[in-house]
Formats: sequence, structure tokens, C-alpha cells
Amino acid sequence: MKQMNIGGHNYPITGTVEHEVLGAVPIVDIHLMSDYEWHVSCLKSRLENPEAYREMFGEDVEAVIDQLRSTIAEYEKGVSA
Repeated sequence: MKQMNIGGHNYPITGTVEHEVLGAVPIVDIHLMSDYEWHVSCLKSRLENPEAYREMFGEDVEAVIDQLRSTIAEYEKGVSA
């Protein structure tokens, strides 16, 4: 399978679309993170590195963790409904 390098990462080319000026433009399979996955990742990072967020961003880490947990719970409630 052909691949395209974008930003130092190789992604599979799954097809092409025709553009009247550019010609064949590749369709590239790039995994996108869902909002839920992004929030979980943010929570994990803050739980593992709270001092980094305090020092680099002056963040109230506990408040952000509480908000992330609340948001994640809302996503999970929506899935189970």
C-alpha cells in the first residue's frame, strides 16, 4: 500500500479524488482522536504530571482535573443512555 509522509509520519493512502486544478489528490487515512479520548488523555497527563502544569501554565490543576472528570462523566452518561 502506498503511503504519504506528513509531518514525519507515514500514513496509508486509501484512494484519490480528482481536483480540476491539482489533478489526483490522495485520500490519507489519518486517525483522529475523539473529544472523549482527548479529555481522557488530558486527565491522564495532569494526574501524572501535575507540577508541570502548575509551573508551565500556572494552572489550578485540581480544578482542571475536576472539570475534566465532570466532562468525561457526561460523555460516559451520554454513551450509556
